[in-house]
Amino acid sequence: MPIRRLLPLLAALVACGKPADRGGAACGLAALAGPTALLTQFSVPRQTLSVPPRHLPERLVARVVAGPALPAIVGRTDSLLVIGVEGNVPAAVKPGYGVLVLDTAERARGVMLYEGTSVEGAPQIGTVNIGAATVPLIGIQLDPLRIEDPRCPFFPDSVLP
Repeated sequence: MPIRRLLPLLAALVACGKPADRGGAACGLAALAGPTALLTQFSVPRQTLSVPPRHLPERLVARVVAGPALPAIVGRTDSLLVIGVEGNVPAAVKPGYGVLVLDTAERARGVMLYEGTSVEGAPQIGTVNIGAATVPLIGIQLDPLRIEDPRCPFFPDSVLP
């Protein structure tokens, strides 16, 4: 009799152990935890960008925290960057600032879009244009493995045309 009661539990555990399910749950957690971890990295010395990087691709991926990834165009005005996000963020989201993420080889990974006020003390290296809004852009250079699960990239290339 006790074995019959355990069968549904075992079946549920086996189903939850499928790689696709585990990946979906892991990606959901990473979508929430990663952007928070990214902000904590601004306290690590020599990771915060004080000036815009010289070399960036023409297009990047912009990701709304725990939301959609959108294509973006990279431009410059004088010594600052201008990131133009294509498409619309969810209506309930009110972007407050963007974070340009570079890896340790100085390759641009993308721009994470946050609500609220920018990280205190982080120098502005440009702006992000999202619809009618223009918000500050700050930047950081770090090892992406500190903030991102490689199976669930924040900035998927598939978003770019």
